[in-house]
Amino acid sequence: MESRGRKIVILMAAVVYTIGALLMAINFGSLAELLTARVVSGIGSGIAYSSGPVYITEIAPTELCGMISTFYNAGIMSGVAGAYWINLAASEVLPMSSNWQWRVAMILQMIPSTILIVGWPFFPESPRYLMRRGNVRAAKNSLMRLRGGLDESNPYFSHEYQDLLRHVEPDTQSSWQTLKQFIQQCVQNQSTRKILFFVLLIQTFFIMSGGNSITYYAPTVLKSIGFDSELVLLFTAVYGTIKFISVFFYAVFLTERFGRRPLLLIGSAINLACLVYLAAYLGKNNPSNAISSSDASPAAIVAVVAMCLFAIGYGFGWAPTFSLSAAEICPTRIRGSVVTIAFLYQNLLNFRITRGFPNMTESMHAYGPFALFAAFTFCSTAWVFFAFPECKGRNMESTEALFERPWYKIGLAPVSRDDESKELQEEAKEISSQHNEYTNKDEQNI
Repeated sequence: MESRGRKIVILMAAVVYTIGALLMAINFGSLAELLTARVVSGIGSGIAYSSGPVYITEIAPTELCGMISTFYNAGIMSGVAGAYWINLAASEVLPMSSNWQWRVAMILQMIPSTILIVGWPFFPESPRYLMRRGNVRAAKNSLMRLRGGLDESNPYFSHEYQDLLRHVEPDTQSSWQTLKQFIQQCVQNQSTRKILFFVLLIQTFFIMSGGNSITYYAPTVLKSIGFDSELVLLFTAVYGTIKFISVFFYAVFLTERFGRRPLLLIGSAINLACLVYLAAYLGKNNPSNAISSSDASPAAIVAVVAMCLFAIGYGFGWAPTFSLSAAEICPTRIRGSVVTIAFLYQNLLNFRITRGFPNMTESMHAYGPFALFAAFTFCSTAWVFFAFPECKGRNMESTEALFERPWYKIGLAPVSRDDESKELQEEAKEISSQHNEYTNKDEQNI
């Protein structure tokens, strides 16, 4: 991603994922072929998982970065909700004896990646990546294209372009050299180590909030509450839809108005209350017999409401924050490396926790996993209050200075662009000369 660019990596992800989905769709009963196809599609989605947030964050205007970047998470949630509804429709419409019940779902998952492949030629490369690679003219043209054809005569474009020149240092190293330099920076630079640690901790709290495990095992969770199988698929689809609506509402109306940190605190508090209730309910009742909606006790109904509220809190909290913050708090020089490492770590942890969830419900009883997730959510809420940086309205390259503070003061740092604007005015002449120098070098290379 650092040597080839964000754009080509996104194409690679879409192509690999589409191949995997196609192999699943044309499978005729071979378990080995199905597992191989799943591995291929997993590689594609993993590449997209790490490259997508980086690309979106780097092309978005600072004032709208949170909203635009969160649409990435809204897209994930829409896919989850869509998959639930497709499964429900397939189980109701298609006969149980037909293999089209699962084959339709495999075919439909190729649609988004195919659209991405078709639209890929029209994507501009990230201006920050191009500037990082020393291609100043291409970076300027890409930024002009992303901002609707604005040029330096426009104050808004001029401010953003000068900001880019001021903060992003050209670096034409290979991928191996970039990785080697990143390791050296982690060893020598305290702020780089702290940023990496913070991003990994964000991924840990995201996974240990329980959102993914509850999503994957929503039918199992509902059955543990006591609902029969007829209601499970329907409620699972409704649950996925609530999560999507919550993230979408967060992206459009909340994140750029209230900021990331306050919403994460509110979402975590909601999740904590819901997890505590679910753990207490399952610890006291631990239902083993399926019940219908007409026979459900008030406590069971409240448990279902708690799951819905958990979906809302998750949509306002960790669901959109884990990828947005990972990309926002990293300066361009280490963003690709940190985000790749973080998402690799997150997927490994997610696999371990998700894979172990059924065993946890047996060894720790039905309430055990919810109690564990509640404990982590309590810790994460306290950590967010003291240490989570607010990135709303803050230039992506200026967040590194926050990590020079003690960790318990990072979350309380004020967000103000006044000092940044004064500094920009003071350095205007220097920026102009630097721009001319880069442009002349660029023209000589051409």
